[in-house]
Amino acid sequence: MDKNTIFLSHGSGGKQSQELLELIYNTLNEVVINHGEDSGVFQAVEGKAAITTDSYTVDPIFFPGGNIGKLAICGTTNDLAMVGAIPKLITLSLMIEEGFSFDDLNKILISIKDETKKGNISIIAGDTKIVSRGKIDKIFINTAGYGVLATNESISSKNAKPQDDVIITGDIGDHGASIMAYRNGFESSLKSDCANVAPLIKALLEQEAIIHALRDPTRGGLASILNEIVASSKVNIILEEERLPIKESVSGVCDALGIDPLYMACEGRAVIICPQDETNEVLKILHNEPLGSNAQVIGRVTERSDTPKLFLKTFIGAKRILPLLSREQTPRIC
Repeated sequence: MDKNTIFLSHGSGGKQSQELLELIYNTLNEVVINHGEDSGVFQAVEGKAAITTDSYTVDPIFFPGGNIGKLAICGTTNDLAMVGAIPKLITLSLMIEEGFSFDDLNKILISIKDETKKGNISIIAGDTKIVSRGKIDKIFINTAGYGVLATNESISSKNAKPQDDVIITGDIGDHGASIMAYRNGFESSLKSDCANVAPLIKALLEQEAIIHALRDPTRGGLASILNEIVASSKVNIILEEERLPIKESVSGVCDALGIDPLYMACEGRAVIICPQDETNEVLKILHNEPLGSNAQVIGRVTERSDTPKLFLKTFIGAKRILPLLSREQTPRIC
């Protein structure tokens, strides 16, 4: 592989993504004030606040359970929620290919309006560019989000501690599996889990639940984001295979495509890492919320390590390493 060329695998959330990020961080160096989180936290007039930015290129743009417009709003709000921020404002930039239909654009805009209204979010600025045919694929969306922190405690991928529990708020891999099933023409009732998880996190923080780390398992799935946490916190994590909530239909699609569902993207889930003595209270709060009704503990942080690793304890009791992937399995999933 040519080491001087950027490939799709550099956007996978795996090893090559880490290499790309190292180049970006090392080159920009001191002008970057946030390393490794999806949102940057800063001191604003109204208290601590967060800003995030993201771009959406999903293919297909309409998929079971959503479309690129809904995905853009939910993805942005979820990134803010992962540092404990309540989304307030969003910018919206549309890059549209010449020949795109007004009907499809209107459907996307309606989804954007619906999601922003549900989340009590305002669009503060925007831009539209029309691009020559063939220069982009139908429509791409770029956003920036702003939110105010609902807690004074630091929530970070660097804060996982030994004996913390690892909680997932719902089934794993629905978004990635539904899109891959649709792309490959499989008969499936699967729908994306695309949703705004900020109200779920807000409920936890308003009831003063202690949370050490939060991540939404999007690109690269659960295994990739937990690998990022173990590396940032210098800890080992063990997942329990028998506790992982994976639909049979998701497993079926993954088996057919040769993909591990633990690396399949979610777009409406949160991974919560909290002290064990907080777990029951966290689950109680989550179970009272529609998006958290199936929340459960799936693993634990075991110990600090100079060579941190993510492990899976299998049904038969064996233990294997879940590594960062070195190739892209599901391009343009978000």
